[in-house]
Amino acid sequence: MNVLLIAPYFAPSSEVPSVRMVSLSRHLVSMGHKVTVLCYSREMLLTMYKEAELSSTVPKGVKVIGFSCKSKRLPFISDILDGIQFKRDLPKLLKGESFDIALTTCGPYFTLKAMPMLKSKLKIPYVLDFRDLGALNYRPRLGNEEKPVFWKEIIKNIYKGIILRREKNAVLEAEHIICISEIDREKMQSAYGLKDEKLAVATNGYDEVKLNGMLPAEKTQGIKGAVFGKFMYYSRERASALLLAMDSLRKDGINISLIHIGITYPCILDCIKENDLDSGVYDPKGLKEYSEGMKLLGSADFFVVEDTSPDDVGTKIYDYIFWNKPIVAVTPEDIPLAKLIKSFKNGYVCQTKAEVESAIKDIIDRGLTVLDPNINTDKYARKYQNEKIEKILLKSR
Repeated sequence: MNVLLIAPYFAPSSEVPSVRMVSLSRHLVSMGHKVTVLCYSREMLLTMYKEAELSSTVPKGVKVIGFSCKSKRLPFISDILDGIQFKRDLPKLLKGESFDIALTTCGPYFTLKAMPMLKSKLKIPYVLDFRDLGALNYRPRLGNEEKPVFWKEIIKNIYKGIILRREKNAVLEAEHIICISEIDREKMQSAYGLKDEKLAVATNGYDEVKLNGMLPAEKTQGIKGAVFGKFMYYSRERASALLLAMDSLRKDGINISLIHIGITYPCILDCIKENDLDSGVYDPKGLKEYSEGMKLLGSADFFVVEDTSPDDVGTKIYDYIFWNKPIVAVTPEDIPLAKLIKSFKNGYVCQTKAEVESAIKDIIDRGLTVLDPNINTDKYARKYQNEKIEKILLKSR
């Protein structure tokens, strides 16, 4: 099978959107399939990341075709213009090569603009992989939105209509739709009137190939919490509760800090300054390649989560499960991620600084070292999801 993967974020990017497709491409090659990935060029990625942050490697046997998007306007305008440009450039990028099947991962979502043309003009059937819901759950922002502004609401409503039409056109022409959770699958089915057989769920997972035989990095002194990926991105209030709780414990004489493997957003430093927190409470490590980041993660005593998604459990939870250490989450109690964490013996779901502090004290006082002694971590590996996607591609070609 000759497979085209359309995945703007791919190696050398090491962030979450890239990890899913890097793992899938490696699996497909290992199964004897030919794989070409259409993705952002290194030059394009360097407009978003520092050179040192581009540390992921392209799997052996995978062909890469790089492209760039020149638009640097407001995000929603760029999204529309990038889609138009991508549709125009796609035939030239592929240079007449034929493929049995294409898989386009979303987001970003501008690539959806070219999908009907990919099938009708280039004669390449395609599958859509919604890593996150797109137009059905998209909330564009126009600067400071503390107070509603009439003209901004008009623009957002126009944009909403544009991306809904774009997504609907792509979805209806697709051979199959892959969602990340049952909740997302149900929303897609309801919105677009899709039959059950056109939809499937393929969750995320930890990369068992890269983690095989991995040992954690050497542990430094003190109690370490850790987060791998975005922090203070989903909820400043909830993430702040984690830092405030750790700072309170430091003031009580406990040597504790938070290791953050990922981008340090300005709001994190603002939180530390505004609340006069001990500078030692936050230990930023920056973006790391997946394997290096996982070694650092494994050196921690427990992990923290502040996601608020009402639809799915996210990606990094699977990496936390791999290391099987206690998790302290500051999330709404009724979301899928909270329910998953609470299903483990030593998973804590908190709402306030006081609850976070109590959870961490419980981990320390009881000497807890595992998330759950009875967990079967193998079932949370990516290989099972990659096999599921492979079967969908074979069926859809």
